[in-house]
Amino acid sequence: MLKEYPTDVNFVYKNFPLPATMHPNAMNAAKAAVAASKQGKFWEMHDIMFQNARELGVDKLKDYAGKIGLDVTRWEKDFNSPDVDQQVQKEMAEGRGADVTGTPTFFVNGKRVMNRSVEGFKDMIEAAKKG
Repeated sequence: MLKEYPTDVNFVYKNFPLPATMHPNAMNAAKAAVAASKQGKFWEMHDIMFQNARELGVDKLKDYAGKIGLDVTRWEKDFNSPDVDQQVQKEMAEGRGADVTGTPTFFVNGKRVMNRSVEGFKDMIEAAKKG
């Protein structure tokens, strides 16, 4: 959609880690990505974590930080900082406020995407453009 609508669509990614009972490493993964974003490497961390989705313990996250070229000492400080935790908590609260219950969940112009096909997204984008 970003290629099809380069001036009309922005992509905003929010973390919504699943509860520890469902995904014990989700919160740390979210914090790892936010900490990486402080060095401009959110997507690199996101991608390496998804490529290694079964290995998301803290030691592995630290390894991934090094593999993607982060200053690991700085990343560890950010990962453990109240600011990073607050950012993840804020994004989770925003998700709950929008009745998000799982991931991924998509919205176009504040409306939940129910038909997640290409055509479904296009229909919603076109409707939003018309006002």
